[in-house]
Amino acid sequence: MPERFDYLTPKTRIVFGNGRVRELPAEVRRVNMSRVLVLCSKGRKELATSISAGLGEASAGICDEALPNMPRAAFDVVMQTLAARKADGFVAVGGGSSVGLAKAVSVASQVPFIAVVTTLSGSEMSQKWALGRGLGRAGGSDERALPVAVIYDPELVAGLPPHVVAASGLNAIAHAVESLYGRETNPVVQTLCEEAIGRLSKSLPKIIAGPGSVDDCNEALYGAWLAGTFRATIAIHHVIAQQVRQLFDLDHAKTHAVMLPYALAFNAPAIPHVMGRLQRALGAAHPSQALFDLNVQLGLPTSLVELGMSKDQLPDAVDVVMQVACHNPRPFSRSDVAAILDQALAGQRPDA
Repeated sequence: MPERFDYLTPKTRIVFGNGRVRELPAEVRRVNMSRVLVLCSKGRKELATSISAGLGEASAGICDEALPNMPRAAFDVVMQTLAARKADGFVAVGGGSSVGLAKAVSVASQVPFIAVVTTLSGSEMSQKWALGRGLGRAGGSDERALPVAVIYDPELVAGLPPHVVAASGLNAIAHAVESLYGRETNPVVQTLCEEAIGRLSKSLPKIIAGPGSVDDCNEALYGAWLAGTFRATIAIHHVIAQQVRQLFDLDHAKTHAVMLPYALAFNAPAIPHVMGRLQRALGAAHPSQALFDLNVQLGLPTSLVELGMSKDQLPDAVDVVMQVACHNPRPFSRSDVAAILDQALAGQRPDA
């Protein structure tokens, strides 16, 4: 289990360890924020209220407008609230919804933010930002989308519903798997991603079996940080998962969890060196099957049908996926994408 530690990147300070959310006021002072708005979803308002109270006179109140897919309306409300409260900084509390919205707001407003992470999604460590969903959404890559500090407190993860932990944990594993064979990968990234996959795959079942101990949450959160920080450009898994979940308004993390075994099975013949790392990390001879089995063990869906996509929507899904260029270790055609999606619709265990 990793101990408490601090880690400084060129842009973001990492504050990791049990109880470290209570150090938020010190982090606020460190970056010279004097009026701080707390951004959250409505489901995280209780935690945000506690965090806001802990800021004392530096608190500029709470904005609970964060929603999945970072809708433009929510973005507008946050921008207006920042200006109205004369905030010179803000804190995003939660997972991908609040952190994703915070990144877009920070780029547009040039107001810095601190992330207090409560899931395993890893969005906080990527400088990519987006608003809305589908091919028409706004987005880009900007260093200003990165928080000035991230607080990883395993005690916050320990209180999450099991299905949230499971889905966000598989989302983190998906980042690590694609970073093993992404265009910018290197031995350092591969070693850290192998470590991330091993820690997540071992700790998640313990947390879901419940009640999850803080030590198990520590392991999972550390793995998620590794997966989110040291990653390469996305390949076919992320392109399919992102386009399909946006097109049909499917759950973000669960769509990634469903797609991962099938995308990996497709790429396996082209990445024998990566499959060796995955065999070690997962302790299994057939990694794609092991990831499918992990979904089952964690109680996650194994098919896109379970998430709300229907068989007759497959042609539309293939259309949007084929409009997105990506680097993938195995070249793919329209029929390949259709076959992968067909397997994901059926939800059957992939062949070894």
